[in-house]
Amino acid sequence: MKLFQAILFTLIVFLSKAQLAPPSLKCLEVLSNGDCKLTWVPPSDPGSTFHSIDIYGSISEFSGYTKVGTINSNLLNSFTHIGANVNIQSRFYYLITNSGPTGNIASVTSDTLKSLFLNIVSASQAINLVYNSLKTPKLTSTANTYTISKEYPAGIWNTFAVTSNLNYFDTISVCSASLNYVVSISDNSGCVSTGNIKGGVFKDTKEPNEVFIDSISVLPNGQTIIAWKVPYDKDVVKYKIYRGNTGIVSVIDSVNGRLTSSYIYTNTAANNDPVELFNSAVDSCNNIGVFTNNPPYTTMHLKTLYDSCAYSTKLNWNSYNKMPGGLLEYRVYYSVNGAAFNLIGSTTGNNFTHNNVMPSANICYFVRAINNSKTITSSSNRVCFFTNQILAPSFVYIKTSTVQDKSMIQVKVFTDTTKKFTGMDLLRSEDGINYNLVGNLAYNGTPVYVFNDGDVSANERFYFYKAIVRDGCGNYRTQSQVSKTILLKVADNQDAFFTKVLTWTHYKGFSGGVSGYNIYRILNEQANPIVYAYKGPADSTFIDNVQEEAPNGSKVEYMVEAVEGIGNLYGFTETSKSNKKDVYQEGELFVPNAFSPKGVNKTWLPVTHFIDKNEYKVNVFDRWGKVVFSTTDDKQAWTGDNQPSGIYVYLIQYKNSRGEYRESKGTVLLVE
Repeated sequence: MKLFQAILFTLIVFLSKAQLAPPSLKCLEVLSNGDCKLTWVPPSDPGSTFHSIDIYGSISEFSGYTKVGTINSNLLNSFTHIGANVNIQSRFYYLITNSGPTGNIASVTSDTLKSLFLNIVSASQAINLVYNSLKTPKLTSTANTYTISKEYPAGIWNTFAVTSNLNYFDTISVCSASLNYVVSISDNSGCVSTGNIKGGVFKDTKEPNEVFIDSISVLPNGQTIIAWKVPYDKDVVKYKIYRGNTGIVSVIDSVNGRLTSSYIYTNTAANNDPVELFNSAVDSCNNIGVFTNNPPYTTMHLKTLYDSCAYSTKLNWNSYNKMPGGLLEYRVYYSVNGAAFNLIGSTTGNNFTHNNVMPSANICYFVRAINNSKTITSSSNRVCFFTNQILAPSFVYIKTSTVQDKSMIQVKVFTDTTKKFTGMDLLRSEDGINYNLVGNLAYNGTPVYVFNDGDVSANERFYFYKAIVRDGCGNYRTQSQVSKTILLKVADNQDAFFTKVLTWTHYKGFSGGVSGYNIYRILNEQANPIVYAYKGPADSTFIDNVQEEAPNGSKVEYMVEAVEGIGNLYGFTETSKSNKKDVYQEGELFVPNAFSPKGVNKTWLPVTHFIDKNEYKVNVFDRWGKVVFSTTDDKQAWTGDNQPSGIYVYLIQYKNSRGEYRESKGTVLLVE
């Protein structure tokens, strides 16, 4: 029993070593005569037990297989099945390896492959190439794509398609032609499977498809451009161009070449009215493609209406009805004096109002339609015009702005009288940036207009002024230069009681510039003061000493006056006055306390500084209260009047420079 088991085990081991793997069938090549060439990778034979390879074929995948050949060498990797007729139909193949001394040990079958077979399903204008796969699922070594080659013209083969599909459409791109096709697929082992050659004479009997027009636009020069997509039909040779006009359609031109995708209509009719254009394709057999034109392919025609008073333009245009993918919006573009166009707004309607249009300028507009995906546009004609305005003065000039008093500034304005206007506005600013209306004067035909601004604090700040005329529409037009008033300040010198420091802001606005500044010292509000000093145009400081005026008056004021230089554009030489600045010196009395009519100091006279001489009174009383001396003249001294020696009482009443009443009491000793 044990011997039998040992013999059986030895036999099994022998048999297992003798059985080889099947060849790896990789490619089936259909030859031109219908034979089929099989290519494989030979099996491994480590024990040198190979005997032969049998090739089996059948026209049915699951039955009817017969041996069509035997290969007795493991060094060979191909076999040609003669008479296979695989140019007529597909055939299935598999291989078996025989091993052992007599070849009686057969392997399992290899993968079964089906030869490629190409069929053609033709239509009036397209060829559908249909073919099978080598194996489903495919071998891991087989490529993922099929290569389709085409013979046209006769004798010339070219690869024209690579696809992973089991069919492919070819367009008949000629009126009539003999065409042949073959399908192949490669294997990473190095072989290539090919199918049968299939073809015939094909004719194009169908008219081209309708051309897809994506836009019709007006060019800047008024010509019209129509654009379309290149059609699928590869035998298109030209396009007919049509123009529609109130329902009447006429051919106006044609353009050659299938890849042509636009046409320019050189007529500039689109500047005056909407232009309707469309086209159709013509193939090599002179078949004319179908077309539809309802609604028509029509340009947008833009019209404008300009309002010279409102400085606004009303725009309207016809709807763009053939926008692929639907209309998103209309965008309005605007150009000034030939500059680049800028987008000024958008709308989904057919009208738009543009406000704040630049006056006295060359203006152009156009409208552009945009589709929902923002990939297709259509532009209207351009409308250009000059924005005429109502006439207005060519110049407005502030002659001067001068301070009248602390709450009044007078502004004189000179303007062109050759153009009538409705009125002139005066604007005032405290910072030179933000202006407010002061007042308005109606047109009166005169060249000079005088404004009195009574709402100011001229002692506290300077002001900026500018004048603007309103034209016949009431719109602001010509504007003057900016004028800046003078603000004067006076400060005391802490180290010198009678010294005053004047500082002022420079006047601005004279066409001739400022030649210098006059300094006025005004005593007791004198009506016609004279120039006290003069400073240059760059100066803004003056130092004065008023000590000499101490006994002469009670009130001192200063004023600065800007004087215009030569060269004024309009021939003027003007001045501008600052505010008047009061100098309030405290009234002071220096009263002698004794005198001797017969001695050195023969009289008694109080000394006054900055005392109002019109409001001054002195009384001297004896010890019984009797008035022994009285005067209202600050220069009249008391001589004693033969009064006896003794102590006398005085009472001095006066008004200081601030207008305040004061009294000074004391005693004086009269010595004989």
